[in-house]
Amino acid sequence: MNKEQESRFGMALKVKNFHSKNQTALAVIPAVVPYFTELKTKITALILADTGSRLDVSGYAVGKSMQRQSLEQQVQNVANAVASYSVVNKDPILQKKADFPKSAWYNFTEEELVTQATIVKNLALPLATALTAYGATAVQVNSLAALIDTFADVISSPSLAIDQKKDDNERVVIILDEIKTVLTDKLDVLMRSFEVNNPSLYSLYLSARAIDVNGSIMKPTVVSEVPPASLKAVHTVGAYSPDTFYTLQNLGTQAVFFSLSSLEGTAGTEEVLLNEGETRSRLAENLASSGTFLIVRNPGATASNVKIWVE
Repeated sequence: MNKEQESRFGMALKVKNFHSKNQTALAVIPAVVPYFTELKTKITALILADTGSRLDVSGYAVGKSMQRQSLEQQVQNVANAVASYSVVNKDPILQKKADFPKSAWYNFTEEELVTQATIVKNLALPLATALTAYGATAVQVNSLAALIDTFADVISSPSLAIDQKKDDNERVVIILDEIKTVLTDKLDVLMRSFEVNNPSLYSLYLSARAIDVNGSIMKPTVVSEVPPASLKAVHTVGAYSPDTFYTLQNLGTQAVFFSLSSLEGTAGTEEVLLNEGETRSRLAENLASSGTFLIVRNPGATASNVKIWVE
């Protein structure tokens, strides 16, 4: 999410938090309850989409490169053994099918590599035992099929991951619009029922509906420096509450991660990425089912400063 989207998301979380803390008072108007439930459902969907939209897909390409290298090495070894066998056994047709220069394997496209490796595999399988004398064991010949299948699968993995990331980015926009509709067209209208009968509650709702920009409206609870290549408990509450509302702003020049943990020196299981200059908000229940330590992990080579608001 960009800064504007993150601010809208933070506002939605504040409204959800408002509902959690005022359920008894809100129950006076039963019609509002289903819309707060709908809001909660859409917030959960938004978090999932946002997580997917921030996925680092570079690892897919690295994995594919490693799989290709393994396949190239093994198929080249098997092909050389088949070619050598064909020379000794005076089979020029087999030799022509299996004799490739080393550069050929590197220059094949991904699809060509799969095709040519399959041809070599089919030539080698009937000769698996005999090829041991020429430098390719039966195990290497028989495992070639698995290497081909694995590489064929990972060929499409990076593009599929990129497509999914693009889809998640689009879903972020859609879900934010759906949240806006729930708030503007439904809850804002229904909550006016409290304007006269419970003005203080209505005022709290309007405060929750206000969009904070980069957490600048309130003075931060704490500003903390997190040393390089380390993690730090930047805030601690006395007891876990699912309604505790955390907002963090990264003042550093590199990405950090934040999470909620039961252990002061250990990151929580659900870490949230906080890029340089970003401000992000989370309810405690969206971070963990328990835990009192707000942990910031800085994997970078320089210290990072983080502003934290706890409501």
